[in-house]
Amino acid sequence: MKSLTLLRLPCLLFLSALTTTALTDKPHWQKPGYISSSFIDITLNREHGGDRGTLNKWSSPIRYHIDDRTADKALHQRMVSQHLQHLSTITGLNIELAKTQQISNLQIIFGSEQDLDQALLEDLGLSNKEFRQQIIHDSVCLARVKASPRGEIQAASVLIPVDRARAHGKLMSCVVEELTQVLGLVNDSSSVYPSIFNDRSFNDFLSGLDYILLKLLYEPAIKAGMDQTELQQQIELILSRPAFQSLIGSAEQAVQQGSLENWLN
Repeated sequence: MKSLTLLRLPCLLFLSALTTTALTDKPHWQKPGYISSSFIDITLNREHGGDRGTLNKWSSPIRYHIDDRTADKALHQRMVSQHLQHLSTITGLNIELAKTQQISNLQIIFGSEQDLDQALLEDLGLSNKEFRQQIIHDSVCLARVKASPRGEIQAASVLIPVDRARAHGKLMSCVVEELTQVLGLVNDSSSVYPSIFNDRSFNDFLSGLDYILLKLLYEPAIKAGMDQTELQQQIELILSRPAFQSLIGSAEQAVQQGSLENWLN
Protein backbone atom coordinates (compact mmCIF):
# COMPACT_ATOMS: atom_id res chain seq x y z
CA MET A 1 0.00 0.00 0.00
CA LYS A 2 1.59 3.27 -1.02
CA SER A 3 -0.77 6.14 -0.30
CA LEU A 4 -1.85 7.77 2.91
CA THR A 5 -4.36 10.58 2.89
CA LEU A 6 -5.35 12.50 5.99
CA LEU A 7 -8.62 14.34 5.89
CA ARG A 8 -9.95 16.96 8.29
CA LEU A 9 -13.04 19.13 9.01
CA PRO A 10 -12.15 22.39 9.78
CA CYS A 11 -12.53 24.18 -17.34
CA LEU A 12 -14.34 22.37 -19.56
CA LEU A 13 -17.59 23.56 -21.21
CA PHE A 14 -19.14 21.05 -23.51
CA LEU A 15 -22.92 20.69 -23.37
CA SER A 16 -23.26 22.11 -26.87
CA ALA A 17 -26.92 21.14 -27.10
CA LEU A 18 -27.78 23.67 -24.41
CA THR A 19 -28.17 27.32 -25.25
CA THR A 20 -26.17 30.07 -23.56
CA THR A 21 -29.34 31.22 -21.84
CA ALA A 22 -30.04 27.74 -20.46
CA LEU A 23 -26.52 27.46 -19.07
CA THR A 24 -26.81 30.89 -17.48
CA ASP A 25 -30.04 29.88 -15.76
CA LYS A 26 -28.44 26.88 -14.10
CA PRO A 27 -26.92 27.17 -10.62
CA HIS A 28 -23.15 27.39 -10.96
CA TRP A 29 -22.64 23.91 -9.45
CA GLN A 30 -24.79 22.28 -12.16
CA LYS A 31 -22.65 23.58 -15.01
CA PRO A 32 -20.38 20.97 -16.63
CA GLY A 33 -17.20 23.03 -16.42
CA TYR A 34 -17.69 23.61 -12.71
CA ILE A 35 -18.50 19.96 -12.05
CA SER A 36 -15.40 18.83 -13.95
CA SER A 37 -13.01 21.21 -12.19
CA SER A 38 -14.54 20.42 -8.79
CA PHE A 39 -14.17 16.69 -9.35
CA ILE A 40 -10.51 17.04 -10.35
CA ASP A 41 -9.83 19.25 -7.32
CA ILE A 42 -11.51 16.95 -4.79
CA THR A 43 -10.19 13.63 -6.14
CA LEU A 44 -6.62 14.46 -7.22
CA ASN A 45 -5.40 17.19 -4.89
CA ARG A 46 -4.20 16.33 -1.40
CA GLU A 47 -5.22 18.37 1.62
CA HIS A 48 -1.89 18.05 3.40
CA GLY A 49 0.23 18.86 0.38
CA GLY A 50 2.20 16.85 -2.11
CA ASP A 51 1.91 16.56 -5.87
CA ARG A 52 -1.41 16.10 -7.60
CA GLY A 53 -2.08 12.39 -7.46
CA THR A 54 -4.15 9.85 -9.32
CA LEU A 55 -7.70 8.86 -8.56
CA ASN A 56 -8.43 6.53 -5.62
CA LYS A 57 -11.65 4.53 -5.30
CA TRP A 58 -12.93 1.27 -3.88
CA SER A 59 -13.28 -1.71 -6.20
CA SER A 60 -14.06 -4.24 -3.45
CA PRO A 61 -16.95 -4.45 -0.97
CA ILE A 62 -16.61 -2.34 2.16
CA ARG A 63 -16.97 -4.07 5.50
CA TYR A 64 -16.96 -1.65 8.41
CA HIS A 65 -16.32 -2.06 12.11
CA ILE A 66 -17.21 0.49 14.80
CA ASP A 67 -14.88 0.82 17.78
CA ASP A 68 -16.86 3.05 20.15
CA ARG A 69 -15.08 4.15 23.32
CA THR A 70 -17.90 6.43 24.51
CA ALA A 71 -21.25 6.14 26.29
CA ASP A 72 -23.35 6.85 23.16
CA LYS A 73 -22.77 3.67 21.22
CA ALA A 74 -26.37 3.22 20.03
CA LEU A 75 -26.62 6.77 18.66
CA HIS A 76 -23.31 6.53 16.82
CA GLN A 77 -24.23 3.13 15.38
CA ARG A 78 -27.46 4.59 13.98
CA MET A 79 -25.67 7.58 12.45
CA VAL A 80 -23.00 5.45 10.80
CA SER A 81 -25.44 2.84 9.57
CA GLN A 82 -27.79 5.36 7.98
CA HIS A 83 -25.08 7.42 6.32
CA LEU A 84 -23.26 4.40 4.92
CA GLN A 85 -26.58 3.13 3.56
CA HIS A 86 -27.07 6.57 1.96
CA LEU A 87 -23.63 6.35 0.36
CA SER A 88 -24.27 2.80 -0.81
CA THR A 89 -27.51 3.88 -2.49
CA ILE A 90 -25.79 6.77 -4.28
CA THR A 91 -22.65 4.93 -5.40
CA GLY A 92 -23.81 1.34 -5.78
CA LEU A 93 -21.01 0.19 -3.45
CA ASN A 94 -21.59 -2.91 -1.36
CA ILE A 95 -21.24 -1.59 2.22
CA GLU A 96 -22.11 -3.76 5.21
CA LEU A 97 -21.24 -4.20 8.86
CA ALA A 98 -18.35 -6.66 9.22
CA LYS A 99 -19.08 -9.88 11.07
CA THR A 100 -15.75 -9.53 12.87
CA GLN A 101 -13.22 -6.74 13.26
CA GLN A 102 -10.54 -8.91 11.67
CA ILE A 103 -12.28 -8.99 8.28
CA SER A 104 -13.18 -5.29 8.23
CA ASN A 105 -11.48 -2.84 5.88
CA LEU A 106 -13.07 0.33 7.29
CA GLN A 107 -12.43 1.12 10.95
CA ILE A 108 -14.64 3.81 12.55
CA ILE A 109 -13.43 4.97 15.96
CA PHE A 110 -15.44 7.15 18.33
CA GLY A 111 -13.19 8.36 21.13
CA SER A 112 -12.33 11.40 23.24
CA GLU A 113 -10.17 14.46 22.78
CA GLN A 114 -8.06 13.41 25.78
CA ASP A 115 -7.03 10.21 24.02
CA LEU A 116 -6.67 11.74 20.54
CA ASP A 117 -2.87 11.70 20.38
CA GLN A 118 -2.73 8.08 21.51
CA ALA A 119 -5.39 7.10 18.97
CA LEU A 120 -3.47 8.84 16.17
CA LEU A 121 -0.37 6.89 17.14
CA GLU A 122 -1.84 3.47 17.87
CA ASP A 123 -4.93 3.32 15.66
CA LEU A 124 -3.91 5.43 12.66
CA GLY A 125 -0.20 4.63 12.84
CA LEU A 126 1.10 8.21 12.82
CA SER A 127 4.51 7.94 14.43
CA ASN A 128 5.62 11.53 13.78
CA LYS A 129 4.78 13.42 16.98
CA GLU A 130 5.09 16.85 15.36
CA PHE A 131 2.68 15.82 12.62
CA ARG A 132 0.24 14.43 15.17
CA GLN A 133 0.30 17.74 17.03
CA GLN A 134 -0.38 19.59 13.78
CA ILE A 135 -3.34 17.33 13.09
CA ILE A 136 -4.69 17.79 16.62
CA HIS A 137 -4.39 21.56 16.29
CA ASP A 138 -6.03 21.75 12.86
CA SER A 139 -8.69 19.04 12.96
CA VAL A 140 -12.04 18.32 14.50
CA CYS A 141 -12.16 14.78 13.12
CA LEU A 142 -10.07 12.96 10.55
CA ALA A 143 -9.53 9.89 8.42
CA ARG A 144 -6.81 7.82 6.84
CA VAL A 145 -7.00 6.11 3.47
CA LYS A 146 -4.65 3.40 2.16
CA ALA A 147 -4.57 2.62 -1.54
CA SER A 148 -2.65 0.23 -3.74
CA PRO A 149 -0.16 1.49 -6.35
CA ARG A 150 -3.01 1.17 -8.86
CA GLY A 151 -5.19 3.54 -6.86
CA GLU A 152 -7.60 0.97 -5.45
CA ILE A 153 -8.56 1.82 -1.87
CA GLN A 154 -7.87 -1.22 0.29
CA ALA A 155 -8.45 0.10 3.80
CA ALA A 156 -9.54 3.23 5.64
CA SER A 157 -9.91 4.52 9.19
CA VAL A 158 -12.09 7.29 10.58
CA LEU A 159 -11.40 8.88 13.96
CA ILE A 160 -14.01 11.07 15.66
CA PRO A 161 -13.23 12.55 19.11
CA VAL A 162 -16.84 12.92 20.17
CA ASP A 163 -16.44 15.60 22.85
CA ARG A 164 -14.41 17.78 20.47
CA ALA A 165 -16.93 17.26 17.66
CA ARG A 166 -19.85 18.13 19.94
CA ALA A 167 -18.07 21.24 21.23
CA HIS A 168 -17.87 22.49 17.64
CA GLY A 169 -21.44 21.38 16.83
CA LYS A 170 -19.99 18.97 14.26
CA LEU A 171 -20.80 15.42 15.37
CA MET A 172 -23.16 14.65 12.48
CA SER A 173 -20.96 16.62 10.12
CA CYS A 174 -17.93 14.53 11.12
CA VAL A 175 -19.80 11.31 10.41
CA VAL A 176 -21.01 12.59 7.03
CA GLU A 177 -17.78 14.18 5.80
CA GLU A 178 -15.22 11.62 6.90
CA LEU A 179 -17.20 8.56 5.81
CA THR A 180 -17.84 10.22 2.45
CA GLN A 181 -14.23 11.28 1.93
CA VAL A 182 -12.83 7.79 2.49
CA LEU A 183 -14.71 6.70 -0.64
CA GLY A 184 -12.14 8.65 -2.68
CA LEU A 185 -13.19 12.31 -2.49
CA VAL A 186 -10.09 12.99 -0.44
CA ASN A 187 -9.50 16.74 -0.62
CA ASP A 188 -11.08 19.81 0.98
CA SER A 189 -11.27 22.93 -1.18
CA SER A 190 -12.60 26.44 -0.67
CA SER A 191 -13.21 26.57 -4.44
CA VAL A 192 -15.88 23.86 -4.35
CA TYR A 193 -19.32 24.87 -3.08
CA PRO A 194 -21.94 24.14 -1.91
CA SER A 195 -20.18 21.11 -0.47
CA ILE A 196 -19.19 19.30 2.70
CA PHE A 197 -15.65 19.39 1.28
CA ASN A 198 -15.42 23.16 1.78
CA ASP A 199 -14.30 24.09 5.32
CA ARG A 200 -15.52 27.65 4.80
CA SER A 201 -19.08 26.67 3.96
CA PHE A 202 -21.94 25.82 6.28
CA ASN A 203 -22.75 22.45 4.71
CA ASP A 204 -22.97 19.70 7.30
CA PHE A 205 -24.75 17.25 4.98
CA LEU A 206 -24.32 16.12 1.39
CA SER A 207 -25.24 18.78 -1.15
CA GLY A 208 -26.50 18.32 -4.69
CA LEU A 209 -22.94 18.90 -5.92
CA ASP A 210 -21.58 16.24 -3.54
CA TYR A 211 -24.19 13.83 -4.90
CA ILE A 212 -22.97 14.49 -8.45
CA LEU A 213 -19.32 14.03 -7.46
CA LEU A 214 -20.11 10.69 -5.83
CA LYS A 215 -22.08 9.57 -8.88
CA LEU A 216 -19.17 10.52 -11.12
CA LEU A 217 -16.60 8.79 -8.92
CA TYR A 218 -18.40 5.46 -9.12
CA GLU A 219 -19.26 5.60 -12.81
CA PRO A 220 -17.74 2.42 -14.35
CA ALA A 221 -15.76 4.50 -16.86
CA ILE A 222 -13.95 6.31 -14.03
CA LYS A 223 -11.08 4.00 -13.09
CA ALA A 224 -8.78 3.90 -10.08
CA GLY A 225 -5.36 5.26 -10.98
CA MET A 226 -6.54 7.70 -13.67
CA ASP A 227 -4.68 10.99 -13.97
CA GLN A 228 -6.12 14.41 -14.77
CA THR A 229 -6.01 14.05 -18.56
CA GLU A 230 -7.70 10.65 -18.51
CA LEU A 231 -10.33 11.84 -16.05
CA GLN A 232 -11.23 14.96 -18.01
CA GLN A 233 -11.77 12.92 -21.17
CA GLN A 234 -14.13 10.53 -19.39
CA ILE A 235 -15.94 13.25 -17.45
CA GLU A 236 -16.71 15.10 -20.69
CA LEU A 237 -18.30 11.97 -22.14
CA ILE A 238 -20.29 11.19 -18.98
CA LEU A 239 -21.61 14.73 -18.51
CA SER A 240 -22.75 14.87 -22.14
CA ARG A 241 -25.13 11.94 -21.66
CA PRO A 242 -28.81 12.98 -21.46
CA ALA A 243 -29.35 10.58 -18.54
CA PHE A 244 -26.55 12.18 -16.53
CA GLN A 245 -27.79 15.68 -17.43
CA SER A 246 -31.15 14.67 -15.97
CA LEU A 247 -29.43 13.34 -12.85
CA ILE A 248 -27.70 16.69 -12.39
CA GLY A 249 -31.03 18.49 -12.59
CA SER A 250 -32.57 16.31 -9.89
CA ALA A 251 -29.49 16.03 -7.64
CA GLU A 252 -30.64 18.48 -4.98
CA GLN A 253 -33.84 16.52 -4.41
CA ALA A 254 -32.28 13.07 -4.79
CA VAL A 255 -29.56 13.69 -2.20
CA GLN A 256 -32.17 14.32 0.49
CA GLN A 257 -33.46 10.76 0.28
CA GLY A 258 -31.88 8.85 3.15
CA SER A 259 -29.85 11.83 4.39
CA LEU A 260 -29.03 12.29 8.06
CA GLU A 261 -30.30 15.82 7.58
CA ASN A 262 -33.80 14.37 7.84
CA TRP A 263 -33.13 13.77 11.54
CA LEU A 264 -33.38 17.52 12.05
CA ASN A 265 -36.90 17.78 10.59
